[in-house]
Amino acid sequence: MTQQNQDQQASIANQLILQGDLSKLSANDKVRYYNGYCERMGLDPFTKPFDILRLNGREVLYCTRSGTQQLNKLHKVSHLITSRDTNADAGVYIVTSKASLPDGRCTESIGAVNIAGLKGEAYANAIMKAETKAKRRATLDLLGLGVLDESEAESIPNAVSGALQTMVEALPQMEVEAVEVIETEAEEEKTIGRLMIAIKKAETIADLKSIYDSNKHKIETNKFVKDELKKRKSELVKA
Repeated sequence: MTQQNQDQQASIANQLILQGDLSKLSANDKVRYYNGYCERMGLDPFTKPFDILRLNGREVLYCTRSGTQQLNKLHKVSHLITSRDTNADAGVYIVTSKASLPDGRCTESIGAVNIAGLKGEAYANAIMKAETKAKRRATLDLLGLGVLDESEAESIPNAVSGALQTMVEALPQMEVEAVEVIETEAEEEKTIGRLMIAIKKAETIADLKSIYDSNKHKIETNKFVKDELKKRKSELVKA
């Protein structure tokens, strides 16, 4: 290997190790790096736990929904929402989530979203996204991955998500199962959003009781929805 080639390889290694920049790697090397990274994390690469984000000429890995879900299950990460705040002046809704491991180690991270001018389902979806964002960031911080979460990647201006080619045409059943989990989570978020809207629009105590009876499990297992129902009930009692 010539001195020029050695210098080039050293430069690429420096970008990769110090900056996490994959842009100078060949397509095959990117796949090898991706597979090796997944293996170190104990994740199945075929379920696409990471993808590539292109920004300002750099390419970095970010963690997808599938990735954070697998990490939570693998490491038995539990979450607790410690605060929910609205900054009306800034038009921002902020959620703080505490992520913990069975050995007691824990950390807190926030998830913030823009709610300026939002109403109805758009508002409900935004506040749920803040909670999801907080939980995922807390997981990644707790496990020390040092990569962006998918929800963070989506909010970066001019950033482009690039599909990482894994050189396979047919994915195993394990990936199908992971996709089903993601779809279920997305559908659950929509259901909670519709439930929030129904509670806000309830005009009588009887309406609220009907909503509760039909969605008791969802309400009892979601503190935010439960608090919203109590709030609306109090408003109707005072009216």
